[in-house]
Amino acid sequence: RIKRLISEGLAKPEEILALTFTEKAAQEMEKRVDIALPYGTFGLWISTFHSFCDRILRGEALNIGLPSNFKLTSDAEAYLFVKKNFWHFDLKYFRPQGNPYKFIEGLIQHFERLKDEDVSSEKYLSFAKKQKKISTPEVNQEETEKYLELANAYKTYEELKVKEGMMDFSDLIGNVLNLYRKRKSILSKYQKQFKYILVDEFQDTNFAQYQL
Repeated sequence: RIKRLISEGLAKPEEILALTFTEKAAQEMEKRVDIALPYGTFGLWISTFHSFCDRILRGEALNIGLPSNFKLTSDAEAYLFVKKNFWHFDLKYFRPQGNPYKFIEGLIQHFERLKDEDVSSEKYLSFAKKQKKISTPEVNQEETEKYLELANAYKTYEELKVKEGMMDFSDLIGNVLNLYRKRKSILSKYQKQFKYILVDEFQDTNFAQYQL
């Protein structure tokens, strides 16, 4: 399809965006396209969702008050980061006395899932506060307290990362969505650039990827 778009003059290489889910798939696609197209063709955007967002943010993050030279953290680095800053989190239920670090991995996975569903820390905190307001003796008070604790921990996690100039993988898509929503001129620039967007296995997109 990419070969046809270019060979028939429907689009220039830089006007095509091809997205897939794994680095391996992206590399295989690049190889196949490289073989299929004439020698010297360049400018194609073929990558994973996360690599695409990383590329956008390296050039545009300053427009939403984030550093463009941010450090991208692995899962292990994210765990160590939370552990190092653990006492900044006002945790009760999720800090058991016998093993205060027991829920760190679970907390990070919870925050990542929220980002996959395009739920910001502000939205989640607003939801938790509403749950607290409408709680009644019939509703489990402990549940509403847990939501509030999680929401405050999520907000703290986001603030600490910004302060340290860090992002995790789930931040990449969330921050590009934030960029496009807040800075319409930047959104317009990329909308005009890409005439064709090809997504491998489109049915597997999560909500945030679909919004992107």
